Amino acid sequence: MRPLELKLKNFGPYVDEIVDFTRFEQAPLFLITGKTGSGKTTIFDAMCYALFNETSGKKRQAFQMRSDFASDKKETSVEFTFEHQGKIYYIKRQPKQVLAGRGGKPVEKKAKVELIYPGPAEEKLAIQKIPEARRFIDELLHLTAEQFTKVILLPQGEFRNFLAADSKEKEEVLRNLFGSELFERWTEQLKVKFKEQNAKYQQKEQQLMLSMQQADFTSETQLPELWLKQIKSWLEQVNAQLAEQAKDWQQAKKENERLQHVLSKQEELQKSFDLLEKLQAKQADLLAKAPKREALRQQIATLKWALKHRTNFELLENNKTTLVKIKHDIQKTEQSYAELKNEQLSLATKLAKHEAKRKEIADYQYQYKQLETNLPLYKVVSELLTARKEVEARQSVLVAEIQKTTTSLDKKQAKLATIKAKQHALTERIQEKGSLETKLDKLKYQQAALTELLQKQVDLDKRQTNIKNLQNELADATTISKKARAKARDLANQLADHYIFVAVKKLQAGKPCPVCGSLEHPSPAKVSEVARVDEEQVEQAKQQARKLEDTATALQARINEFDAETVERQKEFETKMQAFFEKYPALEKSELTSLEDKLAQTKYELIQEITILTDKEKEAASLQKQQETLEQKSEQARSKLTELNEQAQAAQLDKQTLITQLAEKKAQLPAKYQTEKQAKAQLRIWQQKIAEFETHLADLNAHIKQTEQSLVATETKLNEAKQQAKELQQVISQRQADLEAVCAVKKVTLAELKDLLAQSVQLEQLEKALADQQKELDSINGQVEILSKQVAGQKQPDLEQTNKKLLQAKQAEAKLQQLVAELEHKYSTNTKCYQQVKSLFEQQQAEFTQLGQLKELVDVVTGKGEQKLGFERYILQTYLKEVLLTANVRLAHLTNGRYELCLNEDTGRGASSTGLELDIYDDNAGKRRSVHTLSGGESFLAALALALALGEVIQKKSGGIEIEALFVDEGFGSLDQEALRVALETLQTIEGKNRMVGIISHVTELQAQLPYQLQVVTKGERSTLRYVTTI
Repeated sequence: MRPLELKLKNFGPYVDEIVDFTRFEQAPLFLITGKTGSGKTTIFDAMCYALFNETSGKKRQAFQMRSDFASDKKETSVEFTFEHQGKIYYIKRQPKQVLAGRGGKPVEKKAKVELIYPGPAEEKLAIQKIPEARRFIDELLHLTAEQFTKVILLPQGEFRNFLAADSKEKEEVLRNLFGSELFERWTEQLKVKFKEQNAKYQQKEQQLMLSMQQADFTSETQLPELWLKQIKSWLEQVNAQLAEQAKDWQQAKKENERLQHVLSKQEELQKSFDLLEKLQAKQADLLAKAPKREALRQQIATLKWALKHRTNFELLENNKTTLVKIKHDIQKTEQSYAELKNEQLSLATKLAKHEAKRKEIADYQYQYKQLETNLPLYKVVSELLTARKEVEARQSVLVAEIQKTTTSLDKKQAKLATIKAKQHALTERIQEKGSLETKLDKLKYQQAALTELLQKQVDLDKRQTNIKNLQNELADATTISKKARAKARDLANQLADHYIFVAVKKLQAGKPCPVCGSLEHPSPAKVSEVARVDEEQVEQAKQQARKLEDTATALQARINEFDAETVERQKEFETKMQAFFEKYPALEKSELTSLEDKLAQTKYELIQEITILTDKEKEAASLQKQQETLEQKSEQARSKLTELNEQAQAAQLDKQTLITQLAEKKAQLPAKYQTEKQAKAQLRIWQQKIAEFETHLADLNAHIKQTEQSLVATETKLNEAKQQAKELQQVISQRQADLEAVCAVKKVTLAELKDLLAQSVQLEQLEKALADQQKELDSINGQVEILSKQVAGQKQPDLEQTNKKLLQAKQAEAKLQQLVAELEHKYSTNTKCYQQVKSLFEQQQAEFTQLGQLKELVDVVTGKGEQKLGFERYILQTYLKEVLLTANVRLAHLTNGRYELCLNEDTGRGASSTGLELDIYDDNAGKRRSVHTLSGGESFLAALALALALGEVIQKKSGGIEIEALFVDEGFGSLDQEALRVALETLQTIEGKNRMVGIISHVTELQAQLPYQLQVVTKGERSTLRYVTTI
């Protein structure tokens, strides 16, 4: 992957800047320089954000990168174009941001992405969804955002920290780079699995104890194996006792069943005696009700006689009702006939009055025909009036157009005069642009020289700060070394005192002193017992003191070296500054920073003035085009004005002709009706009156005819009704006489017959009641006869005595049944407990074996063994060895074969210091030592070699993806001239592998040695980019 172009809009300190990486394609190395905080790292934040939707190092969210100075109308965006495997890719991202919406109200805009990539046929395809774009980039580069950052950017101090970090810290970094989280997760899963299985084992133990406690069995042991043997023997005894009790219970059960059968027979015999007594009482009661049954039979016979004559009686009643209705209809019809007669007379009067208006209607009809004949003349007059109005409207339009064209022509002439005056003034002003551009070129050279001086001044200030820091470190180291030396002396004195004390204690009369050889010891040294100190402690204290003194001596040497070099650079700086002011004597001698601001202000003013003059040139060209256009339009306006005047004269002639024709036609119209509207209105009035007369006449004649027909129909209906009433009266008289004769035979009146017919609805119910009583009597007689035969010759049973015997048998059976149930429950419950405990015990024994094996495995993979090396760290150790092989090739070149990085394979005090510790092999000394003993410059070279190797190995592990760019951020200030030269050569060898290499640094020597530079220039809170080539 090779970056081509990066566009930043309102991103960090950049308003609208473009990083064109193609300018450095032919450069071995290029330099990115600028003040601290100017926005150099922001370039890589933008690149990482464009690809992975997150900034490098994840220190800030994307939306936090929006410029503070950006207005709410300007969007923040990053556009990145890069080449990968011979194909060009483009991606644009916009973070979540708040912009002004309609009415100026703030609106939160969601994050957006647009990814353009070549398709199979080189066509351009697009992705506009954030998740899809992230998946595409991941699949294309095969790198995570963090891996990409590590491969393309070597950040300030980070790999020095990695070099000196302990195994635990290195493990976290390497895990992210090589993706060994899988092994970590697997190890954690094993630990979780062991914890879960151990918890299950403990839970099984509790279940086992609980199951033993639930048994209805007393045992003094808590050991499951012994408890199982005891309960098994006890269950066999309970089972034998249960069989014996069950046999007794079955015998008691049979005796109970026999007594229940006897009781059942006795109860059935007693029921027969009770039922016979009850039926005999009911039989006597029914025989006593015989007279009531006879009266009921007579009532039924009378109702049946009445029903035979019901039809004639109902016909008589219906005829009487019909006669009343007919008489009522006759009365109503006579009334209607009288009303129709009155209406006939009223209609004849109205018809006579209406006929009297016929003459007036005839006059209206004559006038209507006369006026209707003149209607076409009105149309002719209307057409002439319309034509006159059209001519007058055309005249008005022509007059307005003539006035408008005349005004427009005058304005164009005035504007032409103004443009010519402006062109003259602009021509004089534009001639100044050449001299201003010359001044600007001169100013650029001054700024470049001044920037170089400022960089040297910054370097001197930094060196003074470093010297002060080293002096402070020297003071601290001197104090610490003195304390260490005093401590070593104290320990040596204590050791000597201890030896003297021991020697004095061993002195014996007649034996030689180990010091002087005397056999007598009159005055032995008087010493008190001191804390025991061995020679090893004294030696360690001396070594520590020597080590601290060496550190102080090394610091003093570095300070002397820095002082000498700083003096040389100060002289060089003063010489160059003097040469600068001699070359540009017009500049005032002042602080370089204020002078830089003055030059920047002057440059800004010159650029603004040149920009204004450039705009003036464009304005002059525009005015020339406007002049040509106006002259052409003025000529067109003059031609149009001549044509409009000719059209206005023709319209006036047409108008005079129409006025004459209109006067002639108006004279032929009736004086009373001058307009067509008035004539048609009068015609409608006459037409309405004629129509109303004819309609009303037709209505009267129709009404008269209808009334005459109604009179004839009503008279016919009245006669028919009277004849029908007469005939019906004769039928009623005959039927009433016949019924009265029948009733006389039965000795009842017509009114009583009517009552009997009303009661006839109960006939069916009365007949059923009589039949039911007879049926009940017959049934009871039969039952009494059967029951008398059944109980004949038998006595009533003694149920009380039988129930007493049965109760005693039931109690005996229940007692035995309860005893058997208790034994069965006890046997069943304890058998289940026995089986459950046995099953749990067997499972526990199997799980105990598995748990031991799992614990052994967990101890191995978590580094709790003797080597204290976990599984993941072992994998990372393998990766690190591969990185060291690659790094040592570069480190050998950087240090002339002196140093080689190697893995410390000693077991540390704990897991945090074991497995990934690094040593440095010093070929000059012929032995290993800790990387912590390297100087600042040596640490940088070792870290650089390690970082480059990590990048190469990561690319190999990521499918061999080529990242054809590398940026090194700071660290060169700690190198001497020779080490700096070798470091640059090493980076150039990387470039020789078609990899773009950029260095981010303030070091003055780099600015002199690297001709291709990208300078980040800061002004206020904004930064701009400047490309510089010093070849």
